[in-house]
Amino acid sequence: MMPAPRSPLFARRLAALLLALPAVLLGVQSPPVVRAQAGKLDYVAAANGDRLPDFSAAGYAGGGTALPRVPAVIAVSPQAGDATAAIQAALDEVARREPDAHGFRGAVLLLPGRYELSGRLAIRAGGVVLRGAGEQTVLVAAGTDRRALIAARGQERSETGHVRVVTDERAPVGATKLTLDDARGLAAGDIVRITRPATPAWVHALGMDVAPGRQQFAWKPAAMSVRWTRTIVAVEGQVVTLDAPMTTALEKKFGGATLAALGAPGPLRQVGVENLRCESAFDAANPLDEQHAWEAVFFEHVEDGWIANVTAAHFAGSAFNLGPGSRRVTVQDCASVAPVSELGGYRRHTFHTRGEQTLFLRCRAEDGRNDFTVGYLAGGPNVFLECRAERSRGFSGSVGSWASGILFDNVTLDGGTLELNNRETWNQGVGWAAANSMLWQCSAPVVICRQPPTAQNWADGVWGQFVGDGHWSQVNEFIKPESLYRAQLEARLGPAALGALEPRAFAVDDVGRGLPTPPARAAALAGSGDPALQSSNAGRPLALTHGVLTVGGARLSGREEDISWWRGYLYAGAEPAQPALTRFVPGMHGPCFTDDLDELTDAMAAKRQVVLRHHYGLWYERRRMDHERMRRPDGDVWPPFFEQPFARSGQGSAWDGLSRYDLTKYNAWYFARLREFAGLARQKGLVLVNEMYFQHNILEAGAHWVDSPWRPANNINGTRFTEPPPFAGDTVKMAAEFYDLSDPAYRALHRAYIRQCLANLADEPNVIHTLGAENSGPLHFMQFWLDVVAEWEAETGRHPLIALSACKDVQDAILADPRRAAVVDVIDFTYWFRTERGDEFAPRGGTDLAPRQHQRLWKGGRPSAKSIAGMAAEYRARFPGKAILTGLPEAGDVQP
Repeated sequence: MMPAPRSPLFARRLAALLLALPAVLLGVQSPPVVRAQAGKLDYVAAANGDRLPDFSAAGYAGGGTALPRVPAVIAVSPQAGDATAAIQAALDEVARREPDAHGFRGAVLLLPGRYELSGRLAIRAGGVVLRGAGEQTVLVAAGTDRRALIAARGQERSETGHVRVVTDERAPVGATKLTLDDARGLAAGDIVRITRPATPAWVHALGMDVAPGRQQFAWKPAAMSVRWTRTIVAVEGQVVTLDAPMTTALEKKFGGATLAALGAPGPLRQVGVENLRCESAFDAANPLDEQHAWEAVFFEHVEDGWIANVTAAHFAGSAFNLGPGSRRVTVQDCASVAPVSELGGYRRHTFHTRGEQTLFLRCRAEDGRNDFTVGYLAGGPNVFLECRAERSRGFSGSVGSWASGILFDNVTLDGGTLELNNRETWNQGVGWAAANSMLWQCSAPVVICRQPPTAQNWADGVWGQFVGDGHWSQVNEFIKPESLYRAQLEARLGPAALGALEPRAFAVDDVGRGLPTPPARAAALAGSGDPALQSSNAGRPLALTHGVLTVGGARLSGREEDISWWRGYLYAGAEPAQPALTRFVPGMHGPCFTDDLDELTDAMAAKRQVVLRHHYGLWYERRRMDHERMRRPDGDVWPPFFEQPFARSGQGSAWDGLSRYDLTKYNAWYFARLREFAGLARQKGLVLVNEMYFQHNILEAGAHWVDSPWRPANNINGTRFTEPPPFAGDTVKMAAEFYDLSDPAYRALHRAYIRQCLANLADEPNVIHTLGAENSGPLHFMQFWLDVVAEWEAETGRHPLIALSACKDVQDAILADPRRAAVVDVIDFTYWFRTERGDEFAPRGGTDLAPRQHQRLWKGGRPSAKSIAGMAAEYRARFPGKAILTGLPEAGDVQP
């Protein structure tokens, strides 16, 4: 029987389907873009001039230079108790030495043994090396701080002189020569920055200007410029030759590029960490514990540095993290074993770089999640060579937008996926994550290689299950040369350069004998270097004097600093940066990320922002920004993380996919951050207003409640809220249940939490405690809160400053109650006001509406500085001895 003829429509549909399939699935592969011929490499350029970049400039000193052996000049022996001060004193002593002709000051040698460390070890000057005696030297990160155990942080280079314009119509991928409008004043050896702006036209060409959903997943051009730091090796007329290639084309039609010379300050140079073992202590009863150290070694703004022969055990985040400004750095023969963390997003980014010209050589990860990764807008080249991940639970590749010039060379994953991918809406719209990058002779269960518009990605000689429309060549075959990086290095510098890639041998049996030890006085004075951890009461303490708040004896005067509590991105410039004391971005520091509190308080003081009101975040992670209410399918949470005051239990699964909270245990990092800020505030004459609760979680949108630690679905404590929540459309009203204290067990949880908030800041004077932010709650909960405060004060003999921040009727009722009014030191005008016409915005407390919902119903206008001053005068006359504070911006000053 003859088969029925196919219809033209069927034929057209079949053709369309075949065109849509990746070429690799159809058995159509492309020739390799580089071949080894008679000891040389032949590259095949695209019609537009793009070619595979030369990745061999990645690594210490730009590749091909063996890691130096720096003589030890100080030895440290194991000791009982905390060894932080002794080792830090040794590092600082070496930092004070004059560098030799090569920039080296010397190495600190840690003799065999275990060293317990309560703080961070900081390499503060170039030319300093921290060396151990192999696996017999064990550094143990004790305590609950989420720190990097060892950190070397330099400073970002600043641009100097005028900015030159790149005049090439198109400088292709792989180019090392750029034509400038003016090359005068530039010379070989100059370090320069090339900036390629992200124009709307380029973002549109990539398809990154559209995205579904309420969340703003589309790229923001102002935040997506690509930058490279390069060294000029030659200047001929208006043409400069660079030490490493461009990894994204510079095209006039997409805004071209500029070049600027870089000057001081600058990165740390010639620093190393080598030949030791780092361990993080953790709670053995909680296999998902995260209240411990997150990173073993962290570099930021480090050039010509190295981490070699270091094992990291039990760390939660990136065991080895090369942050921004890391350039020409090698991480070699390092391993991460037995990590301890939640199985969630931005955990176990084992080997990670946001730098350029960085090389990870023969590194091994066990039980990681994203084992070999590159961050946002990393300019490359960045190389992972002969690395292996065992029992990997996620993907390796770029975790940020448009990382270009990545090479995975002979990388093997046992589990997980290896990706050069468009990650689309993942992690707030990463989109095209990798460009002009190569997978060479790699093996993984799944290999994904996709081609971005305007660019390319390659996968040659790979083994696995294949996905994507990138350039595939010789899949499931062994390709030549065996290693692309090694072949490029040999072609550029000759066979001798390959010796720099050999494993290092350390002879330590007799090393350390006769070396000096740190001076005793220096060891006694050294510490973590963190001024906020000092317990001295020096500085400008806050006091209440005759009804006026003073700092260091002077009247407190200035404005408030606004905070962020629900928004955020992982790249600067996406939106105005606002601080958040307990916002946590693993491995990322500064505005928008994990705030540097010393820098934050300096900035506040400079702007006369003297008060910061802190409360916990609306939700923990950024997926909830979509305001959906459903349970998340996994724990792939998106940072920035707005940490909650309670610890995760390691048990069950909360609505966000991580383990449930234990309301009887507290988030040590959260409370330590408040103490640190309060200590800095004391030194600099600032004030922390500690808002213990945040009412936004229990009203308005239903999404506000679904991830709350108090919701029974999210804790192990059996809180008795209605479950499932009583949503009304997309809203929820949980306030009545939240403020109902009739259940003794639930009441006890609140009592313990309030006492924890008080005890945590008991030693810091520059703190004012309030019940909570956006407070429009009922009188009885305020009475309960004040009663717990009074009880704690009576037991401890301490009397912190307590502010009454509430609706007017609640405020007046408390002030009319002599017993509870005696607990109140400060009257806060934030949730009611009076206009110049005498009209009062004074909603009643406990009406199940948030302050902003009340304000939407109010048509009487806003207050003025004059009307707020009148309110203050009235209440000062009625309640002499109590200070007046306001969060109303119209007042012009925090003390009207």
